[in-house]
Amino acid sequence: MTRVLRTTALATVFVLIALLLPAGAFAKTLEEWLDGYDTGEIWFGEDFHYDITDEEACWELLMKPITVLDVGQKEVVAPRTGPGTDYPKVNTDKLGGTINGSSAAVHVLGEDEDGWTKIEGLDYYNRMIRGYVRTNLLKTVTPRSDYGLIIDKLTQRLYIFKEGKLWSSCLISTGLPNDSQPYNETAAGEYLIASRMGDFDSEGMICAMALRFNGGDAIHQVPYVFLADGSKRFTTWEAKLGQRASHGCVRVARAANEDGLNMRWIWDNIKVGTKVLVWDDHGRRQPYPEDALELFYNPKGGSYYHADANCSSVKSRYLPLTGFTYGELENEEYAELKRCMSCMPVLRKGEIDDQNRLRGVEPLTDSSVTAPTGEEGAPPSSLDTSLVHESDEGDVIIVITPAGE
Repeated sequence: MTRVLRTTALATVFVLIALLLPAGAFAKTLEEWLDGYDTGEIWFGEDFHYDITDEEACWELLMKPITVLDVGQKEVVAPRTGPGTDYPKVNTDKLGGTINGSSAAVHVLGEDEDGWTKIEGLDYYNRMIRGYVRTNLLKTVTPRSDYGLIIDKLTQRLYIFKEGKLWSSCLISTGLPNDSQPYNETAAGEYLIASRMGDFDSEGMICAMALRFNGGDAIHQVPYVFLADGSKRFTTWEAKLGQRASHGCVRVARAANEDGLNMRWIWDNIKVGTKVLVWDDHGRRQPYPEDALELFYNPKGGSYYHADANCSSVKSRYLPLTGFTYGELENEEYAELKRCMSCMPVLRKGEIDDQNRLRGVEPLTDSSVTAPTGEEGAPPSSLDTSLVHESDEGDVIIVITPAGE
């Protein structure tokens, strides 16, 4: 009882202090949370070419073994500043300074030092955490050889590689961090599918068919809520596919593209042990689509623009839809059209500009600067038709939390 009363009294004092201090006294900006740290921007190397069309290079990386920390998939390891428990942890921010066990890759930076080895890995903030962990925690794992996944935060697409070839892609939403929740980022890096979580509830949103890949982060279907009549409503979150929107998880389209790819396909085909690459977007510029890219609309009162002339969301009597080009999208006739949430066409140039600003790069000013086929490019056109309870046990922290969303 005494401990409870003392804890309650201290909590009351902290609340009073917080109320008396000026607003923002405890606040840090997202940039300040990252200050002093390298980020996932350099995980694959400063000269890395983010070229989704280079199938050989992508597949080689997807098949490459990774070193993980051999603790449970719901456990994290906090690297220390030196080789031993006498040294402090590198970082103790909320949900920060730790590396998830079992499925998140680390780079080994040195030799064994009396049972400790220096490594680097990425925390939930997308910060590179460099420090020492027990050598006996290091484990090399070879991924499955049938499929591999690449999540590109620049294009907000998930790419499926099958037996060495790029098979298909679909739209996604990755994490959207903010000043108060910098850990909502989807950290770059290399991972393994760790487990099949299934459906879970995140603040009233149902996230279906979740596959865990990094602690509390999972790949799952775009969320939905139940309406009073028992039906499911997806529209709020489907509207955000193709842009950052989640709490760290990777939301995947529910509508299948022409290849049949959606979250249901992933759930049915992607197994535990499959490798996942997450490409960072900071400092990379998203290009405009080609002005000649064909889009579609219903000239008889339609409110949306589409990627598919026979979009399944349109009543059959209006099909096939009438074509126009991306370069005409800002013309008066098409300026008020909204993006279809079923076939998921490309974003408008203004929306691409806004996203580039968030990545720390200036918007494109020349409309002739369009998507190349290589490093910063969009996917091949054939793929574009669719879319805490915490207990500290030495250097291993057991974190019992529900999955993020």
